[in-house]
Formats: sequence, structure tokens, C-alpha cells
Amino acid sequence: MSRSKRIYVDVDDVVSRTTETYTRIVREEFGRTVPFENLTTFDLRASFQLTDNEFHYFFDLVHQHDLLLGFAPVDGAIDVLNAWSGQGHCIEIVTGRPTSARDVTLEWLDRHGVTYNEFIMVDKYNRPGNDPAVAVSKSDLAARTYDLAVEDSGEMALFLAEEMGVTTALKDRPWNRGCTDHDRLVRCMSWEDIKPLAT
Repeated sequence: MSRSKRIYVDVDDVVSRTTETYTRIVREEFGRTVPFENLTTFDLRASFQLTDNEFHYFFDLVHQHDLLLGFAPVDGAIDVLNAWSGQGHCIEIVTGRPTSARDVTLEWLDRHGVTYNEFIMVDKYNRPGNDPAVAVSKSDLAARTYDLAVEDSGEMALFLAEEMGVTTALKDRPWNRGCTDHDRLVRCMSWEDIKPLAT
């Protein structure tokens, strides 16, 4: 049996089907149809062609309790996380969500039976309004040690691979297809591709 590993796992678009839900919301709220495959930038304002006012409204909307709680899990994610936990691996759920979403995110993880050892909020994107008592900085994150990370953000995946020296599974998404290659970065199409990286 392989040794126990410490594994960083992002939430949105890695464990929770987040951004693919946004396409429906943008269509309903703004009458704009933007296919998921067209979301080629991590900047949702640009991807959905939203004005500043529209984006602020949209951002507040998609972080409401009931909406966040209603997101479906990504196919295969929970089975793999639970299998890893059963193998003795230490799973840390690491999210860049606003700190205001802490309680509902924990509720979502519990509702879907996600097994994990630690939950960490990181100010990945310098969001105004984040509570520094709740979210750690990226430099604080860099002081931690991981054997494997699972991310969908190209920027964060490169930070993990380059700055932290972590083997990082980049969950394939339209917005990370232009991500720079790195020898510690492994592009994965599904959780079936990610699962063997912990062995």
C-alpha cells in the first residue's frame, strides 16, 4: 500500500458543478446564451460579456445560500475522495470562494457525504470583503506542504506547481486550456484520470 498523502482539493468545478450552472443563470437573468465551451477565460465578466453592474449583481446572485447548496457534484469526485480517505490519505478541501460562503460550503460538503480532514479558505483572487480571520493568504498557503493538488484555475495550478513544487492535476476546463505547460502539471479530463495520481 502507498504511503499516506496530503492532498489539496479545490471545490468549484473540481468537486462542485459550479460554472456550468452559471450558463443557465446568465440566460435566465440577462437573456444571453453562452455555451460552456465558450468560457475560455477565468474572468466571468469577460466570458459572459457582462457590464460592471451586471457582474456585481450576478456575483451576489451566484453566492446566495440556496443556489450554492443546489449545485450538483462533479461526476466521480466524491467516490474518488472517499476512496482516497479510505486509503488513509489526508484530504484538505481548499476553496477560493468568498468567506461569506464558508457555512454553506461546509453544508454542501456534508450534504453530499464528502470525506475530508480539513477545510481551508484561501484568498486566491484578492477579493474585496474577504474576512482575513477566515481566509488565509496565498503566501500562508505556500508554507503548507502537499503531495498532490487538484485545481481548475490555471493560475492557481501553476502557483501550486511552480511556487510550491506540488504535482497538480489540472481538471480540464475551457478556461484553462491556454495554461502554460509545466512538468508538475498533469491535465486530467475526468476524476478517473485524477484517481491514480494518489497511488
